[in-house]
Amino acid sequence: MSAEEQPVEQVPVDLEAKQIVRWLLEEQRAGAFDLLVTATRSYERTELSASEAGQIGEAEREELSEINEVGLLEVMPRKEPSRFTLRIRVVDDIGPRMPDDEEVPAEEEEIDLETFNEEFIAADRGLVEVSAETQDRAGRAELTRLIKAIITDRHKPHA
Repeated sequence: MSAEEQPVEQVPVDLEAKQIVRWLLEEQRAGAFDLLVTATRSYERTELSASEAGQIGEAEREELSEINEVGLLEVMPRKEPSRFTLRIRVVDDIGPRMPDDEEVPAEEEEIDLETFNEEFIAADRGLVEVSAETQDRAGRAELTRLIKAIITDRHKPHA
């Protein structure tokens, strides 16, 4: 079986998003970064919730839609990015929109790690999900080393 055909294994991650992002920022500042880190901001248009829809008339209900701002951070090994992906996804309900309101960008926008931290993690916004997937045993071992490094956190002042 080739690497493309290998099943992707979902791996549970018992770390808080802010712990991961803080560690990544410290690694970046220390110049010890050997990871590919990408962060994006995008917007999703969804239907109003049943409780919101019940509070307005039918005509308004058809025109309104709910807008979610989505922050996505993906961390992969620089040398073999397909080995594993550690992912933080933040979905923040920014409210209903009328058709004549200012348009939200349709395209995903790439942002840097600092901006992702400020806008999604430090701001403590939305629903945060941390997940990971690996391609193979070597990828799982590499991911495990990364998680242990984040837990150990060599940047933290030790008493």
